[in-house]
Amino acid sequence: MRRVIRIKAMQGLYTYFNNKEVNLLDIRQKVMNSLIEYPEFFNAEAAEKQGFQKLLPVLLDEAFEGKLEPKDLPANQQWLGHLALNAVADWKKECTEETERIRKKALADIRNQTKVEVSFWKLLYGIIQMVSDGEARKLDNFLNNEPSPAHELKITKHPYLELLHEGLEPAKGKKTGGFISFDKELVQRLYQYLIKDLTEYQEYKNKKETSPQEDEEIFRVLYRKLYRAPDFNEAMTEADIHWSENRILLEVGLKSTFKKLTAGENPRFEPDEEGEEEFISFFNLLFLKAIENFEEHEKLLHKVVTNWDADRIALLDRWIIHLSINEMKYFPHIPVKVTMNEYLEIAKAYSTPNSAGFINGVVDKLASILKEKGILKKSARGLMDNQ
Repeated sequence: MRRVIRIKAMQGLYTYFNNKEVNLLDIRQKVMNSLIEYPEFFNAEAAEKQGFQKLLPVLLDEAFEGKLEPKDLPANQQWLGHLALNAVADWKKECTEETERIRKKALADIRNQTKVEVSFWKLLYGIIQMVSDGEARKLDNFLNNEPSPAHELKITKHPYLELLHEGLEPAKGKKTGGFISFDKELVQRLYQYLIKDLTEYQEYKNKKETSPQEDEEIFRVLYRKLYRAPDFNEAMTEADIHWSENRILLEVGLKSTFKKLTAGENPRFEPDEEGEEEFISFFNLLFLKAIENFEEHEKLLHKVVTNWDADRIALLDRWIIHLSINEMKYFPHIPVKVTMNEYLEIAKAYSTPNSAGFINGVVDKLASILKEKGILKKSARGLMDNQ
């Protein structure tokens, strides 16, 4: 789940800083367009109006840089100075509101992630069960039909199915409901896609004997094919308008669950209120501190990126670096090595081919600087591998 949260924080930073720039341009344009509404401008002579129009962009630049003092302007221009400062205040308010919107949306997505995964595994489980249902219908409808050879039905006895069923329908405790129920027509199309038409499955089906490795591989193929299936993704897009972002979260969850299945472990999907509160706190601190410390950490970043123009760093790489440093600073119980490995894996999956190596070098240098300054301190488990 922590990786899911880290990814949502990365997406949140990307959205926040993109919208922050857009909002800045909008605010500036609105101020320029509103000039005509002010008596000081409306009643001015034509030449003076032109002067105001040329001066306002300059004052806006100074205001957003924190360098503007209206009292230092000539008396007839001070109203423009206050107008520029009000624009900055409006922009900061919009940025604060944008932060809260992104935070709430991200937390909603994180809370829904388990439900989405439950829906996925129930769908796959149901598609595989249709093999048994089809066999039963064949025998009921045609009395003289011979049962299919046992090896052709072995997918219905796959060892992962029982583990999956125990996770989806636990005998004790609460079970997590799904995010979406898929209609019968969609399920039928996906059954055709995964079972009837899939070459890998037909080859597996026709083998009289299979090894544990082959059993593992066919399950991996089926879940990955379903994850990429156009019909599945179209249904999810209709259910979740942010599916293009949240699809990544499902992939992380599926990989984690599949790893448990291959180890013979029962995947757990039941609600965990205590764990959820911990994850919410983790996201809030990670995301909000990354925004709060952005300028401070940007200065550090410019110091260590000596062989590359810091302004040319890929955006995702920049946010990954910022999140790495903030996690190291504010979560003393998480070892530095764990933090670095987590973000390197995210970089490998979602950024450029060379990003992981670049990020590793930069974050290692930044961590060394923070240690020298006594800012980076680890405790308890966080001391492990904290070299």
